Amino acid sequence: MRRVAFFGETGIGNHGNDASLAAGLALLDGTGVRPLAVAQLPAVVAAEHGVEAVEIRCPSGPRHGLSSLAGRVADVLHLGRTVRSVDAVVVPGTGIFEGQGQRPRGIPFSLFWLAAWARLHRRPLLLLSVGVDGQGSPGVRWFFARTLAWADVVTVRDDGSARALAALGVRRAAAVVPDLVLRRDPVTAPPARGTGETDPLVAVGVMDWGGTERDADRERCTGRAVVLVRALLGTGARVRVVTGEELDLRVAREVVRRVRAGDPGAAVELSEARTVEDVAHALGGCHALVAARYHNLVAAVGEGVPVVATGYGPKQASLVAHYAPPGQGAERSHDRDTFDPAAVVAQVRDILADHDAESAHVRAVADADRAAVRAQEDRVRQLLGIRAREPATP
Repeated sequence: MRRVAFFGETGIGNHGNDASLAAGLALLDGTGVRPLAVAQLPAVVAAEHGVEAVEIRCPSGPRHGLSSLAGRVADVLHLGRTVRSVDAVVVPGTGIFEGQGQRPRGIPFSLFWLAAWARLHRRPLLLLSVGVDGQGSPGVRWFFARTLAWADVVTVRDDGSARALAALGVRRAAAVVPDLVLRRDPVTAPPARGTGETDPLVAVGVMDWGGTERDADRERCTGRAVVLVRALLGTGARVRVVTGEELDLRVAREVVRRVRAGDPGAAVELSEARTVEDVAHALGGCHALVAARYHNLVAAVGEGVPVVATGYGPKQASLVAHYAPPGQGAERSHDRDTFDPAAVVAQVRDILADHDAESAHVRAVADADRAAVRAQEDRVRQLLGIRAREPATP
């Protein structure tokens, strides 16, 4: 192995996707094998990760009118040249096989041709700890099914993804290996519980869908977040508002502004995180997290912070069920658009009432998941024949 490509929707400001790429790149640490990131915004990825990067699509391909068909052909050929230039291809985690909001001619099309070229050029294709949900149009599901069937190695990040894989008609074994971002060591110490229940710190993660969300929907979700923050403040907790993608900043700022407008002395603060690592640091001292974004939840459990999800898909429910005390996972997963703030606050109160035991449970599960992800790294290195370089002789 001299060169390995890492394919993903990276460089677009999604903290979880970029953290997954960083976790994938750890496969090559100390080996001398050169990585190539195949990204949506390669210049951003190259600057942030210090690796060579190329675009998923052909940079010079026409995109408009009748000539767009020629652009699609150029994209296919560009992927073929990229795959041929490396010795193996890795898709490092993320929910890249989740069909919600996907169009067949987007990432599903690119994944299909990535797998086809890997087969043609006999390059190993490894899909590691990917998320699958079985949703999307028939075209999306067909492209996903072919890619998953043709890959040399497939592992999925939770039991729900394993079931979705089977529902797509893919007949292959796929081990469950937790999300790659869980390989991170904690960056914060467990928080002190404080005195009584007067000073806990609760993080609230907000979310903005971006260009796919109508203003009315954004306003409704912003208003619900304000209600939730005020309710948590009413329990005597302090609140730290966090983000999970650059798009979320405008909503986060607006939530804090509205809360302070109603109460200038409100114990609410804003963390403008730019990476999952930033989110993990922002969770320092927090006793619980309520959030919609999946990798906000991942960052929290990696730090031993108990979570309640106000999510938008099965992946949040799977993660919460995995990390909650037995029998409580279903209760702590809510829908982003319909959650009852009073019910969420009641669950946060339960976490705070038994925080030491809750946090210890989360840390124990995270330790096991961290070990599983790192064991997968060892297996992948062995499969690809990648070894660490011997230390230079003085």
